[in-house]
Amino acid sequence: MDFIRFFGIVCGRMTNFVARNELKEPMTRFNLDTAKTVLTSPYWLVLTLSGAFFSFFALNRGGIVVFIEISFGFFLMNLIAGEYLIKKIPATCWVILAICAYLLLGSILVAPQDSHYRWMANLVRMLGVVFAIHCLSQKRIDPRIHFIFPFILSLTVCVQFTARYGFGRSHGTFSNPHYLASVAILILPLLFYYFWKTPGWWRYIFIPIAAMDIELLLRTESRPAFIGITFGILFVIFFLIQGRRKWFGLTLIFLLLVTLYLSGYADFKERIDDLFVNLFKDERAQYYTFAWNVLKENTLLNWVFGNGIRYFPVIYVRPSDALVQNVIFPHFFLLEILYLNGIFGVLLIFGGLSGFIAYLACLAKNTRSNNYRLFIICMIVIFIGWLIHCGLTFPFYSKYSIYPLAFILGVSSSIVRNDTNVKGEHSTNGTNDCR
Repeated sequence: MDFIRFFGIVCGRMTNFVARNELKEPMTRFNLDTAKTVLTSPYWLVLTLSGAFFSFFALNRGGIVVFIEISFGFFLMNLIAGEYLIKKIPATCWVILAICAYLLLGSILVAPQDSHYRWMANLVRMLGVVFAIHCLSQKRIDPRIHFIFPFILSLTVCVQFTARYGFGRSHGTFSNPHYLASVAILILPLLFYYFWKTPGWWRYIFIPIAAMDIELLLRTESRPAFIGITFGILFVIFFLIQGRRKWFGLTLIFLLLVTLYLSGYADFKERIDDLFVNLFKDERAQYYTFAWNVLKENTLLNWVFGNGIRYFPVIYVRPSDALVQNVIFPHFFLLEILYLNGIFGVLLIFGGLSGFIAYLACLAKNTRSNNYRLFIICMIVIFIGWLIHCGLTFPFYSKYSIYPLAFILGVSSSIVRNDTNVKGEHSTNGTNDCR
C-alpha cells in the first residue's frame, strides 16, 4: 500500500509538472529566443576580437589565447543557431581552411613525435580568428559602435608610445624591437584610412597618433619592417594608382626617404649605409647558407612533404674562434617552409598568399566606392609589409607571425565576402573581372 501510495503521489506530481510546462510553453520559447539573441549578438565578437588584438599588440600578454578561444566559441554558437550560414562562407575562407588542414595533417603524418604542437595550435587559432571576423562581418552593428575599431588601434599606439617614452622601455611592451615594428606597420595604413574616412574635425586626431606610430617604427631601427611597408606602398602606387596621383606619390616617397637619410633621424642613414656596405656579410646571409646546407640533407620524401612543423635544426655561427649556438631558424620564410612543409607546402602557402594579394588588387581596380577601394589598398600595404618583415625576421609558425596574419586574413576575407557587391554596387564595368 505504501508503494502504491508513493507511486500515485509521483504520478500526480509529474502530471502537474507537465500541465504547468504546457501552460508555460510560450514563455519557454520566449526564453530560448532571448538566449539565442543574446548569445549570437555581434557585440560579443566585437568585444572578444578587440580584446584579442589589444591584449597581444598593446599589452603583449597571453590573454589573446583566451579571447581567441572565446570568440571562436561565439562563432560556433552563431553557426549552431543558424545565424551564420555555411553557404555564405567565401571561397577564400575555404582555401585558408584547406591549406591549414593540409599543413597540420601533413606534419602529424610526417613527424608525429617531433611536431611542435604549440606552433600548430597557433595555426588553429588563426583559423578561429579568420572565421570569427568573417562571422562578425555578416552581422549588423550599430554605427555608433564602429568607433571601437579605430579607438583600439589608437589606444594600442598610445600604450606602446607611453611604454617607451613614459616608462623607459625601448621596445615598448615587447622584448624585441622587431615585435614593436610589426605592430607599427600593422596599424599605420589603417590610421591613414580612418583619417580620410572620418568626417569633421575628428579626423585630425589620427595625425598625432600616426606621428607616434611612425616614431615608434623608426626608433625600432628594424630594416625589414621599414623595407616591408615601403615596398607595400610602392606596390599600390605603381599598380593601383593612375595619372598624376601616381607621380605625386612616388615623388613624396622619394622626398621622405631623402629627408630621412640626409637628416640622419633615428640613425636612418647609418642603418642604410650599413645595409649596403655589409649586404653579403650580414648575419642573415650566413643563416641562408647554413639553412641551405641543412636542406641538402633532405631525402626525396622530405623535399616533397617536408619534415613537419617543428623547430628548424640548430644552426651554428662562428663569430670568433668558438662555435656558438646563435639561431634556430633561417630568417627567411621560403627556406623555412621548404624544410618544414616541403615543396607542396611552399606552393600552397606562397601560392595562397600571392593569390590573395592579387585578388585584393583586382578588387581595388574594379570598385567604384572610394572608401572601399582605399581600405583594400591599405590592407594590401599591410599584407605586403607583413610578408616582407615577418618573412625576414620571425619563424613562420610563431605567434608573432601567425597572429598578425590571422587578423590580416580575417579582415581581407571579409572584404571579398560577397562577389555580388563587387559585381553590382562596386564594379566599374558591371562584371566581376576578379573571378
